Parts: sequence; structure tokens; C-alpha cells
Amino acid sequence: MTIETDKSDADETADARRILLVHRAAPDGLCSGCLEFTCTFARFPCTQATWAQKVTAGTDEGGES
Repeated sequence: MTIETDKSDADETADARRILLVHRAAPDGLCSGCLEFTCTFARFPCTQATWAQKVTAGTDEGGES
């Protein structure tokens, strides 16, 4: 399931922070956000959390900052 909202595309850092609020490591090492929202089992950091960590660290997926 993909959830889309009306928002500007300009604030990538805010999007990344929101993702990291949801995609957290559960005690068993799985991503609680993936389980909650897409009903999938993924080890933390999942692909969304990895992207968000890169963005908040100052680099994005393409290596541009």
C-alpha cells in the first residue's frame, strides 16, 4: 500500500525525518514501520530508513548535496 498526500516536493529533509519517526528498529531487529504500514518483514534499516538516514546526514540517493 502506498499512501500519498498533497505536499510540496521541496522539503525532502522533512520527509526523511517523518520516515525515521515511523521506520524504527523493533526489539527483534525488524523495521516496525514496514510491518505496520506494508505488512512486510524487513530488517532495520529498511530501504526507506536507509534513504532517510542519508538525506538527514546531508547526502541523498544520487550523491548530490
